[in-house]
Amino acid sequence: MASLQAEMLAFIRRGLDHHASTCPLAPRAILLNPGNFELFGWDELWGVPVLPDDRVAPKRFRIDCGGSAFGIEDELEQEVRAPEPLVVPAYPGTARPGEPIDRV
Repeated sequence: MASLQAEMLAFIRRGLDHHASTCPLAPRAILLNPGNFELFGWDELWGVPVLPDDRVAPKRFRIDCGGSAFGIEDELEQEVRAPEPLVVPAYPGTARPGEPIDRV
C-alpha cells in the first residue's frame, strides 16, 4: 500500500499544481473513489478537503472546483460543434446565395 499511497500523493500534487496554473478558482475538494478514500484515510491534503465520490474510478482522483463538473466537457463539446458549415459571402454586398452581386 505504501507505494500506491506515494504514487497517489504524487499524482494529486501534480494535479493540484496543474489546476493552480490553469484555473482561477480554488479547489473545493479532492475527490477519491470510496475504496481509496477508506484505504488511505486522508481527510485533507495541502489544505484541501479529501472526500469520497462514487463517480471516481479506483486509483484516480478529481479536483472539484466551481469551474468544473462531471460531464460538462461532453456537454460543451456538443454545444460548440456547429451542425452545418458556416457560409460566408465571397463579395461585399452579397447577403444570401443566389442574390445578385453588387459591384462598385
